[in-house]
Amino acid sequence: MAFLVKKKKFKFQTHLTLEELTAVPFVNGVLFCKMRLMDGGDFTASSTREEVQENSVRWRKRFSFVCKMSANPNTGVLDPCVCRVSVRKELKGGKAYSKLGFADLNMAEFAGSGSTARCCLLEGYDTKHTRQDNSILKVTIGMMLLSGDPCFKTPPSTAKSISVAGRDSSLQLDCKGEGTSEVFPRLTKHRPSILGSGKR
Repeated sequence: MAFLVKKKKFKFQTHLTLEELTAVPFVNGVLFCKMRLMDGGDFTASSTREEVQENSVRWRKRFSFVCKMSANPNTGVLDPCVCRVSVRKELKGGKAYSKLGFADLNMAEFAGSGSTARCCLLEGYDTKHTRQDNSILKVTIGMMLLSGDPCFKTPPSTAKSISVAGRDSSLQLDCKGEGTSEVFPRLTKHRPSILGSGKR
């Protein structure tokens, strides 16, 4: 009677560092981010407001919160748990703002993997028009299991290869979310095989 099998529950201590936004399509302005856990908790937070400098904005701000997840009882693969990072630009001296784009991060992909850097192309809120810019949001995510069975699997990574002009291959690997050893050598950890990545 498989329908009576309950999903496994997990809690992770999560550290999300909002690093920077590059390839910003304008030379001035004030940007900030709002983060919200879409499921698995009630975390919401906003970053500081920073000025665009040389088509980039750097926050380097760390946020900590607890993320709850569940897993398929048959496969052990963690269910999706999305944290949305919305990038916004100040208008009218900070009295209003416009939404530039967002990045959805599936926290299940980062569970138990030490500290992982990920670069994401911003998605547009306006689905009727194609985005004209290629702004890239960089975050670093670290997650530690607080409660639950340590024998779980993470879903396949949704990271896409991003070719960034003027950057060497080690940073391109970082943008794929695959190789952080060149950028964060002290934070790279290898998971035991029992905690497989879910990749086949």
